[in-house]
Amino acid sequence: MSFDGIMLGHVVKDLVATMQHGRITKIYQLSTYDLLLHVRTVKTHRLLISASPKYTRVHRTLNTYETPPHPPMFCMFLRKHLEGAIIESITQHNNDRVLTISVRVTDELGDLTRKQLIFEAMGKDANILLTDEAGTILEALKHTGPFDEQARTIMPSAHYEYPDDPRVNPFDREALAQVLATTEQSIPAWLKQISGVSPLFLAEFEFRLKTSTESPIDVFSALLSAQHYAMISGRKTVYYCLPLTHLSGQETVYGSIPELFDAYFFERDQADKRKQKARDLEKFLKRQIEKLRGKLRNLEQDLRAAQDLDRFRIMGELILANRHLIQKGDREVTVDNYYTGEKMTIALKADKSALSNSEQYFKKYKKLKKSIPHIKKQRATTRNDLEYFLLLSAQLEHANLADIDEMREELVTEGFLRARQKAGRNRRKARYQVYEDSLGVEILVGKNNHQNSRITHQEAKHFHVWFHVQNAPGSHVVVKQGWPLEETTIRTAAQLAAFYSPMKESSSVAVDYTEVRHIKKIPGKRTCFVTYTQQKTIYIDPDADFIRNLKRLS
Repeated sequence: MSFDGIMLGHVVKDLVATMQHGRITKIYQLSTYDLLLHVRTVKTHRLLISASPKYTRVHRTLNTYETPPHPPMFCMFLRKHLEGAIIESITQHNNDRVLTISVRVTDELGDLTRKQLIFEAMGKDANILLTDEAGTILEALKHTGPFDEQARTIMPSAHYEYPDDPRVNPFDREALAQVLATTEQSIPAWLKQISGVSPLFLAEFEFRLKTSTESPIDVFSALLSAQHYAMISGRKTVYYCLPLTHLSGQETVYGSIPELFDAYFFERDQADKRKQKARDLEKFLKRQIEKLRGKLRNLEQDLRAAQDLDRFRIMGELILANRHLIQKGDREVTVDNYYTGEKMTIALKADKSALSNSEQYFKKYKKLKKSIPHIKKQRATTRNDLEYFLLLSAQLEHANLADIDEMREELVTEGFLRARQKAGRNRRKARYQVYEDSLGVEILVGKNNHQNSRITHQEAKHFHVWFHVQNAPGSHVVVKQGWPLEETTIRTAAQLAAFYSPMKESSSVAVDYTEVRHIKKIPGKRTCFVTYTQQKTIYIDPDADFIRNLKRLS
């Protein structure tokens, strides 16, 4: 575990330096467990508090997050009590994983009050609470009642008590020296005696202790005073606030706490949330693709059978020509096929006459002849639908939370899903992404069909340049500039087109580009499918770091 009391201490120093005495201007609840606070000092800072069991943490973030349109009840409660509040202090409780943000705020009666926003970063037991100045709990993200077999009651009106931790604070040098002198030198023993230190910290302490000539207390103190924000990628990727010399792997060093946390958590957190939100949509798309593939196989079989219709006509004709050989009760007849000159055995229905058997074969011939156009039409429709769902499945792989919502709305509009939203609610405008290359040229990127259609058919002008990965589904990318384009702009747009496609893990990806005037909709298909001419091709190696560092305008 990397987020321990030592790491929280570094976070607190960063928050005190940047947010203390700032004003809380906005509060968002990004998901069930995540809060985002905007704090205004000289500039606006973003404070992320996550009580997620998997990604528990608190830190200042430099990233931009999608905010939900409708805040949950807990968020509304915090807005009522904390928006406009001035942060008086940000403290850590006894080197434990507990952060307290003390604020002063004017209530609805105009009286000045003080409140405390408390974050307990305890993994699966993590919680966010709001108390008044006397310590009475006003509200909490997670409630535990007096009969829930928990050590503390976390409910509105209950008195808040900090988690009980009898262990020694490592910053109390005398108490720490006594523990290190009297306790057996092992990580489990130290964990039971020292507060706020993780096995990761103690593994580094144990490693250095074996090679150092200094006393244990000096080695421990040196680690406490270290400041080295790094992420090590090896068998397992870890991050920490001091050099981890006992681990091997590629080390990436960051200049600040926000940079480290954003690098480690942002992609993981977004991918986890995206996976949760897209789970049912992913199952639906997979089910539809399997269903359409099965239907297409059946239609191909029906078409092959229907195209053998001349055989039924010939059998009808041969029965008529040889009806003098057929008696009622016969189950088959063998005759000369005058089309091939060979013998042919024809099955008969015993209860019917030769004329009736002949009519049955002619009826089957006419039925199959009429069915061929319908089968071909259904086959074309099924192929279009299959191509459409395969495109959606490819887009889902790199969709963010907002993109997933737009894809749901698209499926509702197309009639494949039932609407979830309330009646009368307006459909949101497609929110494509806008990047800017190093030359200041704007580049539009669509990540789903709504966004692709909008930027290609509505936003782009006829002389703008359009990019798309070759022979694969992917994003429509439009450079808001005409010929000639600088090589920097061409390569940046090609990087975006290749990255937002199923080819992003490949090398030397072919990307076509042409003027928007040369793009045409394909008749009979949805507007997201286009054809183009007079294209040029560039081969590019997708670079995730390049995309991550690219300036994004929206």
